[in-house]
Amino acid sequence: MKKEVKIFFVLLAFLSLVVVTVLRNSNFKDTQNTVKGFEKHEHVIGYINPDESRLNNGFHVCNESQIYQYYNPEKATYSQGKNGIRRFILDNYVNEDYSNSGYLTFRFVINCKGEAGRYIIHENNLDLIPKEFNPKLTEHLFNLTIQLKEWNPNFIRGEYRDSYMFLTYKIENGEITEILP
Repeated sequence: MKKEVKIFFVLLAFLSLVVVTVLRNSNFKDTQNTVKGFEKHEHVIGYINPDESRLNNGFHVCNESQIYQYYNPEKATYSQGKNGIRRFILDNYVNEDYSNSGYLTFRFVINCKGEAGRYIIHENNLDLIPKEFNPKLTEHLFNLTIQLKEWNPNFIRGEYRDSYMFLTYKIENGEITEILP
């Protein structure tokens, strides 16, 4: 009986070695990038393409392959807090007879030095259906948003890291009623 158990484990070890060898040498590596016929995305969800963003010239991230979400352990924040953002935006926003309603979102990257860049803009109505806002309103809020300069970068595993961030303005009849997150 002992001899049979020993032979069983030797065969099991041999078969395991064969399987590992076959998988390493087969096209298995190619199939790791597909799931049921779909290719793996080159970038994470939420990736901001530098070539399609605004204020990217002269802006550098510290690690292009690792840009984290803003909400990670020591999340990226504005140095004066959410109330500081709200105070600055509301003190400087001027409704020039804008009548738009919806959500105007500015997504961007905060690098490991606390600098912001790579802005993209999403415009949606109150039902979250894409729509275009008055271009003057969009530019006005964009110009205010980029004046927020003092960001605290994300801190992960003992290092400051690049991360994505967003500010969304809920607008009703041209008035800012909420600033998210």
